[in-house]
Amino acid sequence: MNGLKEALQLLSTRLFLVSMVLFFIGYTVAPWVYYKDIKILLAYPKWLGKKLDKLASKKWHFLSLFVFLVGINSLSLFIDLLSGFVPGLPVLFAIWTGFNIGVITYHTLVGKFYFSSLLNPVALFELPAAFISFSLALQYNCVLVQCPWAEQIPQSFLAYLKAFLWLVIPLLIIAGLIETAAIKLAQRIEEEEKKSENK
Repeated sequence: MNGLKEALQLLSTRLFLVSMVLFFIGYTVAPWVYYKDIKILLAYPKWLGKKLDKLASKKWHFLSLFVFLVGINSLSLFIDLLSGFVPGLPVLFAIWTGFNIGVITYHTLVGKFYFSSLLNPVALFELPAAFISFSLALQYNCVLVQCPWAEQIPQSFLAYLKAFLWLVIPLLIIAGLIETAAIKLAQRIEEEEKKSENK
């Protein structure tokens, strides 16, 4: 458990909060961009939303779906962590992630329950995982640009990678289990409704 303790000690509460603010800047702007139909900004999240809908409609085996969801989310947040190698890039990634999730959410829910939808069980684990990834990337950014306070924290990227493995991956595994169960349950309900309609 020393690894978990070290990971928690490395995590900056201040940068975690900064990551939250950056994410919600993107999330808050998303409905306005969607309403104004700014196509250049909407192209990627709309494409991604269609892909996710198509994947969710497939008849996955529980384990296959779980591995896929955890894998794709882990890869996405690992790329966010790697953004720490480029000064300023984690800031853009955090805003962009919030924006993309916002567009997909706004489109899916037709604008209803936009902010309260983030209180769903999956998001309650996935969002902290994202905020941790961004805060670790920002912290490593500070190491690279030699922020005065960064002299007192680990300088090696390996420390941030270990923190990612200890803090982010477990949250994504829990979120993956919940999301997989929710998708399979929704598919089962849909199948039963179709059967009852055909009777």
